[in-house]
Amino acid sequence: MNLIIDENLPPRWCDYLAPLGITASHWRDVGKSGDADDTIFDYACEHEAVIVTQDLDFTRILALRGTRLPSVIQLRVSAPVPELVGPFLLQILENHRTQLMAGCLISLEPNRHRLRLLPLH
Repeated sequence: MNLIIDENLPPRWCDYLAPLGITASHWRDVGKSGDADDTIFDYACEHEAVIVTQDLDFTRILALRGTRLPSVIQLRVSAPVPELVGPFLLQILENHRTQLMAGCLISLEPNRHRLRLLPLH
C-alpha cells in the first residue's frame, strides 16, 4: 500500500513510516506546492495510493465524484505529527488494510476513528 502525505502535514511522516516498511511520499516531493486537491486526488487514483491529510475537502471530492478510490485517511487532530498520531495511524493501516485497498474514508480523531466505505452517497 502506498501513501500520499498531503502538503498540510509534516514531511517527516515519510521518515517515520519508511523504517516500518510503509511506502509514503510527501506531496511536495511528487507535485507542486499549492496544487489543487483535485490534482492530488487524481494522482492518488493513478498510482493506487491512499491520501493521508487534514484537509476536509477530500470528503467533498469523494462525494462529488462518487468513486471507490482513492481511499482517504483524515487526521482530525490538533497536532498531526507522527510522534503523537503515528501509532494510531499504524493501527488503522494494519486493521483496515482490506477496506483501504477496496476504497474507504477513515476519520482519525482523538481516541477513536470512523470508517465509511466508498462510494459516498
